[in-house]
Amino acid sequence: MSTSRAPRVLHVTEAMGGGIVTFVDSISRRQVEAGADVGVLYTVRPDTPSRETMEERFHPSVRLLTPIDAGGTAKNTLALMTKLRRIARAGAYDAIHLHSSIAGVAGRLALTGVRTPVFYSPHGFAFLRESSPSIVRAAYRALERVCARKGTLVVTSAGEIDLAEESLHAREVRYLQSGVPISTVPETVGPREHDGPVVVVTTARITYQKAPWRFAAIAKALEGRARFVWVGGGADADIEAWIGDAPVELKDWVTPEELEKIFAEADIFLFPTLWEGMALSLIQAQGRGIPAVTTDVVGNRDTVLDGVTGYVRGSDAALIEATRELIESPDLRRTMGIAAVQRVRESFTDDPIGVDSLAIYRGDLPKGDPFAAVRLRSS
Repeated sequence: MSTSRAPRVLHVTEAMGGGIVTFVDSISRRQVEAGADVGVLYTVRPDTPSRETMEERFHPSVRLLTPIDAGGTAKNTLALMTKLRRIARAGAYDAIHLHSSIAGVAGRLALTGVRTPVFYSPHGFAFLRESSPSIVRAAYRALERVCARKGTLVVTSAGEIDLAEESLHAREVRYLQSGVPISTVPETVGPREHDGPVVVVTTARITYQKAPWRFAAIAKALEGRARFVWVGGGADADIEAWIGDAPVELKDWVTPEELEKIFAEADIFLFPTLWEGMALSLIQAQGRGIPAVTTDVVGNRDTVLDGVTGYVRGSDAALIEATRELIESPDLRRTMGIAAVQRVRESFTDDPIGVDSLAIYRGDLPKGDPFAAVRLRSS
């Protein structure tokens, strides 16, 4: 990238919903603050926020390009590939950063042979999705392996580095620290602000990936010992099938202010997901001093230090026992909560993401050393 003017960066995704919105908002905001000229291109799907919501959320200096809404995933993808190639040929940007699987594969194929450097963040590799048939997951893996020879993978967890290098044989991998603003993470952890029973909470859309039936089973197994609260929307039919008559209090999506109140009263964060990239909700909870019980998958085990900031468990029975142990021990919850806050302050804040990402785009970091930016900052 040129050093004589502001670097021009384009972020691209077909999955502008959920955690992708949060990540793209975070990185684009920090890059603008670091002096970059930043644009965002995305396709429209059912969970995509409205244009008005996007404009209110993103930094005013981030340019939101006209979203692609060609009518369906396949048409959107083709339109995205066409527009991306036209943008790259015009030399409008110094770096193009693709987010999520479809944009990652389609974008790298569309940009084959162009001079603009291309970067890709999977936010959870598609071949890890247990909701897909094995043949589909194998196809995803094969596509990722072919495309891993093009551009640079930019990942946000150590687990993703291992997958990129060992499973995909990626040509180039970089680690980018992400998380929450350090201003939102307290330096100390006080007692939980509520009376009554222990509160076990999770925040996520009710989807197959988040394994709501596991949350429900744990609530049933420990009924009467704690309140179990699920914050997040979902289709009514899915809720009935997955939650059933389990003693789970369901809340729709809440405002950031309301979420802070929920976290202030929560004692345990239960996150029994089937797969992840790097879950912001888990980082948020740990940053509020809430010990976690979570599954042993990429992202979760990178965030939670087993036995220190919570428990990482591989079976449903083990999840129940870990939750039971934390319910019964307020001292353990407090000790783990203090450790969780310290870990988030040290390793999971997004304050450096703008400077670090621009350094990755420029190629300032030595090849073969994914954690170079972290060591550079700490030296």
